[in-house]
Amino acid sequence: MRAQLGLAALTLTGLALAAAYAGLRSLGFRPRWEVAAPAPSPPPPELPSRMPPPLSAQGAAPGAPGVDGGGDPSPSEGGRAPAYEPARIEFETYGDGRPVESNAAVAEEWRDQGLVLSFYSYTADATRPHVLDAGGYLPPNASRHALGPPLSGDQGLEVGVTHLDFPGRPRRVAFTLFGPDLIDSFLVIVWSGGERLPTGAAAHSPEIRYATESSGSGKATYSPGGRARFRAERVVVEAAGGIDRISLDGWGPPGHILLVDHLEIDP
Repeated sequence: MRAQLGLAALTLTGLALAAAYAGLRSLGFRPRWEVAAPAPSPPPPELPSRMPPPLSAQGAAPGAPGVDGGGDPSPSEGGRAPAYEPARIEFETYGDGRPVESNAAVAEEWRDQGLVLSFYSYTADATRPHVLDAGGYLPPNASRHALGPPLSGDQGLEVGVTHLDFPGRPRRVAFTLFGPDLIDSFLVIVWSGGERLPTGAAAHSPEIRYATESSGSGKATYSPGGRARFRAERVVVEAAGGIDRISLDGWGPPGHILLVDHLEIDP
């Protein structure tokens, strides 16, 4: 008898719920599974490109083409680049002849020689590369200083992209590049006339004077004290239309250091 009373109570409860549900539907109610899913939220904005256009429009207002990422680069002075003499920069002295300060940020210290520097990173606030006391990364017979990424105190060197801008838009630039031999190919990106040039615009060859290995690999490798094997390359960049920017990309993966020395600018 008790079981029958329980069954009757459940039946009445079910009928009441069904009647309530039917009443709600008549008022326009629909359960969630009968309604189309809402449009997904828009994805978060993408990080800005790590290769902003060159700053070849020297002296232009912010937001003008070629400045602050505002458009394609364009030559300054109505298409005529300033005239510069051939220059060789060793990063042992500033452009005015003063000895460099070790581990100091630089940007326009060599503007009179036709070079302006900047740095870009997703993970660091630094916007200028540093002239480093780089003995721990260079071969024994190298000079003391080299241009590299920013040094962040005890945290070490930042990972990012070092930009070399050339307001004179030279047709030929050459420099020595140092980096870990673990990296198969050092990424050197060349911009000319607002366009990224093919990889072949930067020709890499071993910088034999810094080779210390005897394995016959043909690479100019060496082992700085307490570090893995590094490699020295001579990079020659040529562009008939003029070179606006050279970007040295150390993002990787893996992120890695790239050091520059013996920079030659040939108008």
